[in-house]
Amino acid sequence: MPQTCRFTAAALLALVVIAVTPAAAQESAPLSRPPELRALWVDAFHEGIRSPPEADALVAAATRANLNTLIVQVRRRGDALYTKGTEPPLADSAYEPSFDALAYIVQAGHAAGLEVHAWVNAMPVWRDEAPPADPRHVFNLHGVNAEGSARWLTASPDGGQKFPVGYFLDPGHPEAAAYLAEIYLTIVRNYAVDGIHFDYVRYPETDDRQPRGASVGYNAVNVARFQRATGRTDVPAPGDEAWMQWRRDQVTHLVRRVSIEARAINPRVKVSAALIPWGQPPTRETDFEDAAPMQRVFQDWHQWLQDGWLDLGVPMNYATETDDRVRGWFDGWMRWEKQHQHGRQLAVGLGSYRNTPAHTLAQIERARSDENGKVAGVSFFSYAVPEQPPAVKPGTDLPSVPVTGVDRLAFLAKGAGGSAAAFPYPAPIPRMPWIETPDRGWIGGTVNTAVTADADGAVVKVVRRRFWPFGNTRRVTADANGYFGLANVKPGRYEVSVERPRSSTFKVQAQVEAGKVLRLTLR
Repeated sequence: MPQTCRFTAAALLALVVIAVTPAAAQESAPLSRPPELRALWVDAFHEGIRSPPEADALVAAATRANLNTLIVQVRRRGDALYTKGTEPPLADSAYEPSFDALAYIVQAGHAAGLEVHAWVNAMPVWRDEAPPADPRHVFNLHGVNAEGSARWLTASPDGGQKFPVGYFLDPGHPEAAAYLAEIYLTIVRNYAVDGIHFDYVRYPETDDRQPRGASVGYNAVNVARFQRATGRTDVPAPGDEAWMQWRRDQVTHLVRRVSIEARAINPRVKVSAALIPWGQPPTRETDFEDAAPMQRVFQDWHQWLQDGWLDLGVPMNYATETDDRVRGWFDGWMRWEKQHQHGRQLAVGLGSYRNTPAHTLAQIERARSDENGKVAGVSFFSYAVPEQPPAVKPGTDLPSVPVTGVDRLAFLAKGAGGSAAAFPYPAPIPRMPWIETPDRGWIGGTVNTAVTADADGAVVKVVRRRFWPFGNTRRVTADANGYFGLANVKPGRYEVSVERPRSSTFKVQAQVEAGKVLRLTLR
């Protein structure tokens, strides 16, 4: 048969198929957008995962809205919504202590095709005046009534321990840092989560506003460590540059340890964090040094992305769309974020509770714009209050009521206020090549010394054994517990040793493999 005839027959066949296919079947054909993170923060202060009916409703609502990721809070302040851990259960009348909420939502979410990330508040441990009822609670064991080094709380220079958002552990206290790291790692060991999510991985904000720095971090053990490391005897001022960097390093060391050790347990786990983007946004690379994350809460998340400790950063760009100044900050931070992902992923965190559905849809559209680069997607805060309702119902004098139930997120898939839907069809989650097809590895380990304090701040030298002598050496500082680590390490043979005065040289020869953590002990 001539080719023209074959083409004509194929065309006629296609027309016949179209003609006999029901219109409803054509309309229901699966459509999707390119890969895009569509995440939802689900806090534990409201309905979410506290019972099977809550968790089932959450999965149904997320599925109807064509979301693909749930970030569920399983630790609020020193408590747990899971049973395979060491902290006491959440004290909430809606939560049955024997119910393993994390295990249930992981199973239900995965069955619906959703990723589930365990959201853990790091530093906050309490806020109320009355202490927790459970004597096992970390606040009761290491809070205001603890003495000496048993007190893990951060403090102001005058000894105050309660801040606007409550009582915080100080990551500069070695025992507090080790305790927090184990909280995250216990979850990775015992649950099939797709990721672990840091929140409040920082120092608390304060009421006083210093020209530079903040009046926080003055836990006695932390200050003594700083003095020992610097050879100083004074109590540093809040804006002391060395003291500010010290406090940033304490937070970074916690993120580093969890990031490496979590991968050693599960190489495919994703490490993410809710990040601070307050106030005037940076415009240049160097401007971040003076921005609120670095100056007010000592959260150097820009460096975390560069160093490879985070797979996904989610700056909390919570902005009221009708406030021109705040909207400008929102756009400025988002522009900077798109340009500074450093080979990892960023998603724009949207405070949908501050906006009408139409305004939230407008922010999604700007987040998707590729004018200054592309982000991985968006995350909404929160499931409890996904939208800000109008003050009064149209045509009545009655206050409006927030949308609840499985339709609370419907505007994302259906549109609202004349604005088109953001998520009319499902979308896959963006790939992370460094996890799925890695070409780098990690090094993590501990420096052990006869005197424990001598491991604090030890400098570890990592040398790649090659014929070419230049650019093959990296140095990293151990934390208060002697833990050190590196990411983005090329596969190959390495020599690892401690550089420290008055110590004998001890070298370890080891092989780094792509996608794996090389764990070492240096004695």
